[in-house]
Amino acid sequence: MKELDFKPAKSKEKFRSNYKLHDLAERTGKNLLVQWGIEFKIFGEDKRYEKVWEKGEDKPDVVIDYKGKQAFLDWKGKHTKSFLVNARAIKSYERWRNKFNIPVVIAFFIFDKNGMLLERRFAFLPTHRYVDSVSKQWDKNKTVEFEEELPKFSKENLIKQLLAI
Repeated sequence: MKELDFKPAKSKEKFRSNYKLHDLAERTGKNLLVQWGIEFKIFGEDKRYEKVWEKGEDKPDVVIDYKGKQAFLDWKGKHTKSFLVNARAIKSYERWRNKFNIPVVIAFFIFDKNGMLLERRFAFLPTHRYVDSVSKQWDKNKTVEFEEELPKFSKENLIKQLLAI
């Protein structure tokens, strides 16, 4: 196997620890979808434990369906009210949106340091616009940020967006 000639920005442990917030957001979000009567099925694969992981095509986590209206949905867990998304991921979401001609929902769940939910918001692509972030993040990733205040991730707001398509 070829040896890498650079030091990764994240250790294996740091890479996997990033998933803790994602997993918390996913559990919280799926529980809400069930309560709201919105069906969903898994779309993206979890590859965090694969021996060799490479950058690739990001996939939204699930496909949701409400009365025949579908959308991709991806869970984002955060500790701060910063609605940032990895630029590579957002480009992939746009490709999936165009390929299947269905919108993408990015659900942001903000938790305190003890895992208590503080807020939930969502971006609906293509409705909510984003711009490239000025600087790279601590892990050297380029990100995008949403330009406007995002709506609360609620049943009413989500269904309103879905039915508008």
